[in-house]
Amino acid sequence: MAENQGESTEVDHGDKGDSQESGWTWARTWTHMLWSPDQGHPAASTVASTDPTVSSDPTDTLEHFGLETAYEVTIDDIPVFEHAHQARESTTGSSEDKTAYRKPCRSYLATAMLIFKNIFSAALLGFCIVMLSAAIFEKQTTATAEYDLHPAVAFVVFWVLLLWLALMEGGLNCMVGLKPVTKALYAESHPLALRCTRAVHKGDNLDRFIVGRQYLDLSIVFTTNFMVSSIANATVLGLSQGICEAFLSSGLAVILITIVIGQLTAQINSAHYMLDFINNYLMVVTTYVALFVEASGMLHAVYLIQIIVSSLAGRKTNNEHKTTFQKATFWLRVAFSVALLIFAFAITVKALFDKSTTMWSSVPAWASLIILFVLTLVAGIMEGLQIALMAVVHISEDELKHNPRAYSNYDFIFSGKHLQSFLVGRQICQTIIMFVVARIITLDAESENIFGVPDRLQQFFVTGVLGALMTTIVASLSWRVLAASFPVAFLSNPFSRPIIHLCLIFEYTGICYIAWPIAKLYRQVFHFKKDDYYIGTVDERRLKGERGDSDLALTEPAVDCSEDDNV
Repeated sequence: MAENQGESTEVDHGDKGDSQESGWTWARTWTHMLWSPDQGHPAASTVASTDPTVSSDPTDTLEHFGLETAYEVTIDDIPVFEHAHQARESTTGSSEDKTAYRKPCRSYLATAMLIFKNIFSAALLGFCIVMLSAAIFEKQTTATAEYDLHPAVAFVVFWVLLLWLALMEGGLNCMVGLKPVTKALYAESHPLALRCTRAVHKGDNLDRFIVGRQYLDLSIVFTTNFMVSSIANATVLGLSQGICEAFLSSGLAVILITIVIGQLTAQINSAHYMLDFINNYLMVVTTYVALFVEASGMLHAVYLIQIIVSSLAGRKTNNEHKTTFQKATFWLRVAFSVALLIFAFAITVKALFDKSTTMWSSVPAWASLIILFVLTLVAGIMEGLQIALMAVVHISEDELKHNPRAYSNYDFIFSGKHLQSFLVGRQICQTIIMFVVARIITLDAESENIFGVPDRLQQFFVTGVLGALMTTIVASLSWRVLAASFPVAFLSNPFSRPIIHLCLIFEYTGICYIAWPIAKLYRQVFHFKKDDYYIGTVDERRLKGERGDSDLALTEPAVDCSEDDNV
C-alpha cells in the first residue's frame, strides 16, 4: 500500500469554484488545513470508527452494560439520517435561485467566523496557560501555597496528569473502535497496541475497562482541581483582581486547558489514528490500572443498578452464568462498594454543612447542596443522552413516533450537524460540570477532621478520592445503564431538549476550536498514520475476508490471538 494512501485526504481545498474566489482562497485553504475532512466536524473525534462488516447491533452491548454503545456508531453513519431530513426539507419549497444566491454569502460568512473562532480560541488558550503557570510559580495555588509543594513539581505533576488524561480519553475510543478488527492485521506493526486490545477485548473486559477508566478520568479531574485551584484573592502578572477572579478563582483557566489539551485533542487523533495512538507502554500500563481499579470492587455499586434496571427492562445479566464462588465474590464487592458510596455521601453532606469544602465561601451550605443535585442531574442526563441517541439510531421512525417528544428530539438532533455539535458541546459542558462538582465536594485542606477521623485519613479525603467515586457512579455510569435499557423513554424526558440546546450553544462559541490545529500538529510531530494505512480500508478488509486472503492466514498463528478475536 502506498504511503500517501493513508494521508491522501489530509487536506481538502473545497470546490473548484470556491478555490477560485479571489480574496478567499487563502482563507479556505488555511481553514481546511486546520479542520480537514479526516478530522471531520469536531465531534467526529468523539466516536471511534468500527468495521461495518461486523454486526454492530446495540442490543448485544445493552444486554451487558451499554457503556460502549455511544462509541460504536461512527460519524459516517450520520449522513444517512441527514439525507432523510434534507429530503423532507426539500419539499418545503425554497427556490433554487434563492439557494444559489444565499450559498456564497453563507460560505464567506462561515469561513470568516471559523477563522475568527480559531484565532480567538488560540489566544484564549494561550492566555489561560500563561495565567495558570504564573499562579503555580508565584505560589498562588492550593498545592504550592497551603501545602508548600515546590512550584516546579506542581507544574510537572499537573501536565503529566493532563497528558495521562488525554491518553485515557483517546484510549477509550481506540479500544472500542478496534474491537471488530482482526488483531492479526496489526500484530507486527503495533505490538503494544495488540497487548492493550488483547487484554481489553477478552470476555467482558471492555465494560470493565470503561468502568475503571471512568473513575481514573474523574480522579484526575479532582486531583488537578486540588493541584491548581487558586487561593483566596490570588493575583498574578500584575493583572486586575477581576481578571484573576474570572480565570483563576472561577477555574475557567484550568477547565479550558483540560478540555482542549486533555480531552478534545486526544479524541480527534484517536478517531482515525487508533493504532498509533495506543501503541505505547503508558497505554499498556493504563489498561491494566483501569482493569485493576474495576476489579477492586470500589465501583461495583453500579452493577447493582445495572441488575435492577435490567430486571425492569426484562433483560438477563452476565451474573446468571457465574459460578457460586464468582457470585459470592461479586456480591461481596457490591456490598463493599455500596457501603463506600454511602460513606462518601455522608462525608460530603457533613463537609458541606460544616463549610469544610473548597466551595466558594459566599455560597450557603443549602445552596451548595441544591447546586450539587442539579449539576449531577444535568451531567447524568448528558451522559445518558449520548447513549440514548446512538441506541435509537437502530429503532424505526414509526416506533419512535409513538412517543412524540422522543421523535421530536431525534429529528432535531439528526438534522444538519446538530449531532456533531452536540457531542462536542456535551464534552465541554461535562468538563465544566465536573470541575464545579469537584470544587463543591472536595474537602478543604485546612478544615477540621470530619467525624473526628485521624489526620492521615483526613488527608486521604482531601485528595478527592471519595468524591471521584461518588461522581463516577451517581453522575455518570448509572445514567448510562438507565439510558441503555430505556433509550426512547430517556430521550423523551422533558430536560432533554434544553440540555441539547445548552450543548449546542457551548459548541457554537468556538472556544475550543484550537484543539484541531493542535491535534494536527501532534500527528505531524509523532508521524501518525491513519489506520487504513496499516490494516486497509473497510472494503479491502471485506474483500480479503471473502477471499480468505493468505496474508491473514499467515499472520494469525504467529500471535495466537484467534481465540479472542471478535471477527
